[in-house]
Amino acid sequence: MKWYTVLFLIVLVVLSSLSVYKALTPQTYSDNGVSFNYPGTWNQLSAKDWNINSTSSSPTIAVVGDSNNAQNSSYVTMVTVQKTNQSGTLDEIVAASKADLQKDKKAVMISDKNITVNGVKAHDVLYNVTMGGVKKEVRLVVLAKNNTVYSLTLSAPDSEFANQKENFDMVVKSFNVTGKQENNSLNDLFNNLI
Repeated sequence: MKWYTVLFLIVLVVLSSLSVYKALTPQTYSDNGVSFNYPGTWNQLSAKDWNINSTSSSPTIAVVGDSNNAQNSSYVTMVTVQKTNQSGTLDEIVAASKADLQKDKKAVMISDKNITVNGVKAHDVLYNVTMGGVKKEVRLVVLAKNNTVYSLTLSAPDSEFANQKENFDMVVKSFNVTGKQENNSLNDLFNNLI
């Protein structure tokens, strides 16, 4: 065997190993006062990476998505994190959010259960909605900490949602409010996401 063939095979094995390692090793988002783990094959997204129309006034502070699950330059499997100042109880905030989703986006509510995230009570709401012609199942996790409400929206096409359960659980279970200063320029970029 020629030396360049051996070299080619070595490079191929190394690149394959790196791809497998990245896929198996979670990444960590840590900015804007929050941190969480997400799958190694996903990407942090910027405003140009997603195509979502929104009427939300809550600043979006983080977006990650599965680039392998994109349609028409739009990430259909993704996680967004929004925050806003707390006004009312968590139960009141979640009830108002659910009512808005049903009215504005024609969402069909499936369930609402209490869980613990980052040491505090949170609502874990599951609903269906059609966005951009794609029927999605959405998991909305809402918690309040330090007079701030954090909303994690974890969405995927109906047919893919069950396959993303482990990934979505990783994000929710690792979610932590760190209290670090926000990056206001990033806040401005994401101000109009769901």
